[in-house]
Parts: sequence; C-alpha cells; structure tokens
Amino acid sequence: MHTQEPEAANDVEVLLEAVLDVGRGLELGSTLQRLVQAAAALTDAQYAALGILDPAGRIGQFLTVGMDAVQVRAVGHYPTGRGILGELIRDPRPLRLSDLQADPRAVGFPANHPPMHSFLGVPLRVHGSPFGNLYLTGKRGGGDFTDADQRRIEALAAAASVAVENARLYDDARLRERWALASDEISRRLLAGDTPDEVLDLVAVHAAEVAGADLAALTVPGDEGLVVRAAVGADDVRGTVVPPEGSFAAEVYDSGLPVVTVDAAGDPRSAVAFGESADLVGPFVALPLGGPGRTRGVLSVGRKQGKLAFPDAVVEALQAFASQAAVALELAERRSDAERLAVVRDRDRIARDLHDLAIQRLYATGLGLQGVARRLERAGDDDDAARVTAAVDEVDETIGLIRTTIRGLQPPADDARRVGVRSRIIAEVEAASRSLGFAPALRFEGPVDSLVPPTTADHLVAVVRESLSNVIRHAHAHRVDVLLTASDAVTLTVTDDGVGIPTDAHLSGLANMGTRAREVSGSLTITRCPDGRGTHLTWRAPLPTA
Repeated sequence: MHTQEPEAANDVEVLLEAVLDVGRGLELGSTLQRLVQAAAALTDAQYAALGILDPAGRIGQFLTVGMDAVQVRAVGHYPTGRGILGELIRDPRPLRLSDLQADPRAVGFPANHPPMHSFLGVPLRVHGSPFGNLYLTGKRGGGDFTDADQRRIEALAAAASVAVENARLYDDARLRERWALASDEISRRLLAGDTPDEVLDLVAVHAAEVAGADLAALTVPGDEGLVVRAAVGADDVRGTVVPPEGSFAAEVYDSGLPVVTVDAAGDPRSAVAFGESADLVGPFVALPLGGPGRTRGVLSVGRKQGKLAFPDAVVEALQAFASQAAVALELAERRSDAERLAVVRDRDRIARDLHDLAIQRLYATGLGLQGVARRLERAGDDDDAARVTAAVDEVDETIGLIRTTIRGLQPPADDARRVGVRSRIIAEVEAASRSLGFAPALRFEGPVDSLVPPTTADHLVAVVRESLSNVIRHAHAHRVDVLLTASDAVTLTVTDDGVGIPTDAHLSGLANMGTRAREVSGSLTITRCPDGRGTHLTWRAPLPTA
C-alpha cells in the first residue's frame, strides 16, 4: 500500500501538469492541440488524435499528434467515423483494444497509413454535450494501454472540458467584438458614399479577419456569368469568371441558400472562386448576398485543410457581412439610377429647349428667307435668289438634324433604364482604339436609341466588338470607319484599309456574327473594298414597324 502512494501522487502530479498545460491557451484551436499532445504524453502513446463531431454526429475535424505533414498528406482524407472510431460515436464509453486491426468492427487503414495495434478511445463532453473523442494508439515499448492509462485520459477529458468551454467562450467573445467593429466601419463607409468596389473589398477583408479564414471572395453577376469582384488570400482571381455549373458560388447564387462544408477540396463542386488555392481549402462557407429570388452575389470564405470548421457564431457573422455587401450593391444601383435619372431629366430639358426655341427660331428664319428669295426672283436677281434658296435648304437640313438629336436625347419608351445603343457602341469603339493605336471614325444616322429593341441591340454590340477585334488581330489597318444607321432597318458597316481576309483564315468569329444576324432575321455580307485593299462588313437587321 505504501509503495502505491508515491505512484498515485506522481500520477496526480503528472495529470495536474497536463491539465494546467491544456488550460494555458485561450484560443480554441491551440487548446485542442495541447489537449491531444497532453493525452499522448500521459499514456506514452506514439499516435494521438481528437475527432471533433459536426452537427450531424460525424467526425468533422481531426487533430493529430505523431504524424508529420508529409505523412498526413500521404494518408489522405481524415476519417469521418466508420469502424472503431465510429464505435465511440455510437456508444460513447471508453474503449481499449489489444489489436486495433484484429477487431471485427475495424474497417482497415488507407494506403500509406502507419501500422497501429494497441488502442484507447475516450469520449470528450463539453458543457454536458458530446464534443468529440480522444484516440490513442501505439503504446511505446509495446504492450497494451493499462487501466491507469484509461483513468488518466478520463480525468484529463473531464478536466479539459472546462478549458475547452472557456476557449469557446473566449473565441465567441472576440468574434463578436471584431464583428461589431467591422460592421461599424462598413456601415460608415456605406453612408459616406464609398464606391461599391471599395466597400466590397472591405467586406472581403473583414469577413476573412472575423472568421479567422485564409481565403475570402465576393462574386457578382457579370456579362459572362458570376465574376470575382473582391478577393483576399487568393492571387490573380479578381475579374475571373466562375463556371455556371459545378461550383459552390453558382449553386448558392441560383438557389439563394447558403452552403457550409468541412472539406471543400473534397467536394465535386469545388471552391472555384479561389482559383488555384481551391485545392487547399477545407472548411468552407458560401452565403448569398440577399435572399432567394433577389440574390445579388455570393460571399465565399474558406480555411485551409486541417483547420477547425466554422462554428455557428462565425456563420452568423458572415451572414451579416453578406447582408452588408448586398446593401452596398443596392445603394450603388440606386445611386446609378439617380444619376441616370438626372441625365435623363437634363437631356429632356435640352430636347425641350431645342424644340421650343432653336427649331422655332430656325423655322421662322427659313420662312423669312423664303420670302426674300421670292422677292429677289421677281426683281430678276436670280443669283442672289439661288443663294438665299440654298440657305433655306441648309436651314431645313439643320432642323432635321436637330430633330434627330432630340429623338436621340429621349430615353427608349420600352426600358428607361436601359443603356443607350449609342453609348454602348461608343464604349466598344473607345475600348478598341486602345489596342488599335488610333481612334476609329464613328458616325450615327437616325434615332438609333429609339428604334433598336434590346435583343437586337445586344447582338449589334456583340458584332461591333467582334468585328473590331478581328481588325485588331488580323487586319494591320491604319484606318477604320464605323457607321450605324437606323430607319426601317438597323445597318452596321465596318470598313478598314487592312490586308483583307486570308483564304485560309479560321472564320469562327464571322460565323458567330452570321448566326446573330439570322437570329434577328437579318443578314451579314463581307466584301473586299473597291480599291482591293481592306474589308467592308455590313450587318443588317430589320426593325419593328411600330
């Protein structure tokens, strides 16, 4: 009896030191890692692990001791709760085995897994609820884990539950503090009128910081699909297009519902918003900016493999950031609407002034000149009469030009918010001029914005873009003329003085323009210029008679 007392005292001292070591940290991640290390030291185990349970009762996180990073990568995905490890989940009582692999409940080890035989498993409860299980294997020196080993680990698990709960509360308190500060800054920047890009960059930075994430990205709708508009931790992904199929972002955008997973890299949908970094992502959250049916984009946040999954409090904070990003986009759209409305009102005022003042004065001037011309004719001064008549014709032509300008100033009746065809064509020509090294000559004839419907306008803009792209890549031109006319039909002509179309050229772009013409019952013709140098493209589409 006296020989056991020093051993018992030594056990208590070792256990107390282990419990104190576990409780030294405040962050949950470091506390759990120290817990696994203490369990291995107490039992003299070569390998130790802590399987943390997810809300579904499976292993959602797996922390290990005894295997380096190379071995962990060679083994592959951590276990999720099958076989012996799942037995402790189904029946949360301590379990000791002499040979792990010989037990009929075992399901074997994956390739490259080190051999393991002796086994000790003890459940860990935190605040009265199942939190995970401690797994110990490979008793050093051979042999089995003893009753004393089991008692030490049970005592460690009971004492460590307090440290784990304190760490969780500390993490939650720090999270809410960072959340409040970040939300306050984002709100101030929103009210200050910062641009959407500035606010979205700020949201991505704070989302990654508050969530303790390695990666964050915000994707919004673009011309070709979802586009990454802000990113943290992932290089060279801003501006990239997310595939419409097989991605978390596309699924969340279409459904308006969040996605939370503990291993994004192992999911076939893949976290493509992070580019090449997606292969390194484990815990992952994707949240809609807005609700179902009014989603404006997606906030994606991820941690690298091996890190803890996102707790509910973090997901809640991220939902708040997603809501703020949606507000930023909504405010930006409203500001754009207000600016557009101001422009429309200003153009409407200019149109009224032109009609009520300029045209009326020109009309009166023309009538007066016509009277002068008639008097000169009666007086036999034919030369002066001819000059005055020519001036009257000039006045009539000017009145016609002003009327065309007035129609161009008036917004389309079918969609007052639609960007005008003129503006879109001008933007395409200006964009092409940077690559050409000179500005193409651009002319409009007729009320283009009023007559061209949205569907035809979309095709028309695409044809302008494709035709100018062809000139940039193949023509080696020094001059380009673009003419757009609208009357009973809209006709686009693009003429360059380049080398022409080679006989062996790949005509996929021209085929696309022809397809667009057929979709609106139009036509496409491409000919050489009369002087034999350059290309003359004509794309035509009929316009509604109404």
